[in-house]
Amino acid sequence: MDWNEILKEVISGSILIAVGGVAGWFGGLFKGKKESSRAIERKNEIYQPLIDEIEKYSDFDWTIREKVKVPFLRDIVNNSYKYGINDEILNQCNHLFEIVNDYNRVDSIRVAHSIIASIFEKGYAEIYGSVIDGISYQSDRYGNEWEEEVIAEPVQVIRQSNYSKEIESLLLNEGMYSDDVCVDEENALYLPIYLQLKRIYHLALNVIVNGEKYIKPKPVIELKMLPEEYIALHYDFFDLYNNDERIKKKYELREEIIYTSQAIVQSLKETIDQIIKIYEVEVL
Repeated sequence: MDWNEILKEVISGSILIAVGGVAGWFGGLFKGKKESSRAIERKNEIYQPLIDEIEKYSDFDWTIREKVKVPFLRDIVNNSYKYGINDEILNQCNHLFEIVNDYNRVDSIRVAHSIIASIFEKGYAEIYGSVIDGISYQSDRYGNEWEEEVIAEPVQVIRQSNYSKEIESLLLNEGMYSDDVCVDEENALYLPIYLQLKRIYHLALNVIVNGEKYIKPKPVIELKMLPEEYIALHYDFFDLYNNDERIKKKYELREEIIYTSQAIVQSLKETIDQIIKIYEVEVL
């Protein structure tokens, strides 16, 4: 038995085992660092930015006048393959994105404008008897003839004009009247009205047509105030606005956005907390 050969084999085997152990240790260390780096990168580039974007919508400190803007959420939903977010959080993101789209489709300014136009038409008809300003006779090249009702110019104007700034101010100041109108001169009784509505109705009633001020018909009711004041006083805009099905739906969607955002933020914060505990916690 050649003890020298046996000793050489033992030493060689030990060296191989040692080298293999060291290589395995370095491999594990490298793999661990790689996993740590990827986890921290996901925290900084995905989870935290998503929290920053939607957390502002996770409380009740915003109104339905605001448009919800979530470009990063949109990219995550539309390109989910790039992010590798777990199914539970991704499903929450998909749900939130659908709600946001439904919410943004309801334009509160446009809804308010349509209500204002409807109120004006009713008020105009009450004051002047009708919104019809005459009949026009039409014909085509085949000799077919027909009649068309001509809608009063102020009614057409209020339907088509842009009153966004006045309407934004009106919605922002619900309950805060900025004008009043005398309803009883003898007893000096005044009632409050919204100046924004009075301005909108005034602009429509005093429209300029072909360079000349539109001549309004003679009122069919007794007016003791300006027609724009009468409409602003006798028709409750906010009662109609707040009870409109579109606005009620928008409020419901806002609430759902808030609670869904809260759930996503909580899930993301828990994920970040785990990453910090595993990869970033300081050892004292």
